[in-house]
Amino acid sequence: MYKRYGMKHPEGRLVRSEWTIRLMDLPPEMLSRKRQLLRWVAISLGLITPGDERAGIIDVLDAMFHYVFSKDVEPTADDILFYVNMRRKERGEKPVVLEAVRYHLRRLEGMGIVERTKGRGGTYRFTRALDSSPSDPAAFVDSVFAQVSQSRAVIRRAVGALASLYK
Repeated sequence: MYKRYGMKHPEGRLVRSEWTIRLMDLPPEMLSRKRQLLRWVAISLGLITPGDERAGIIDVLDAMFHYVFSKDVEPTADDILFYVNMRRKERGEKPVVLEAVRYHLRRLEGMGIVERTKGRGGTYRFTRALDSSPSDPAAFVDSVFAQVSQSRAVIRRAVGALASLYK
């Protein structure tokens, strides 16, 4: 994939994480519709693309919000699977398997949205930036943008170095 004219491009191994942040309008009527708001958050954070019909990541986010903010517990992957399949059954959809839930949890972990507690059969919680309040339900957003800000600083340094090479 990185071969061109017999040369290898090693950039792929330098990538630690990848973000797509979308600037989207947030209509007031959407603020009271749970499923649409979950979808809006997933699209704005680049978890899914606009028009994407896949709902697995949205189901997992729904379960995380349910357990963390309604039940005040950190769920296990099995808890999330139970909730997702219960909700899918209510909507008349096919159930998912544990591996699908784990896949989406790993994606959310890789993006810094959730973190897994230590130990076998660990639980999951939303990540928060060091300066975020533990009671802030949107603290994981601060964590996401802390990573984006760090990337911004590195990109600025690289562009500055690049500009100096042209002098």
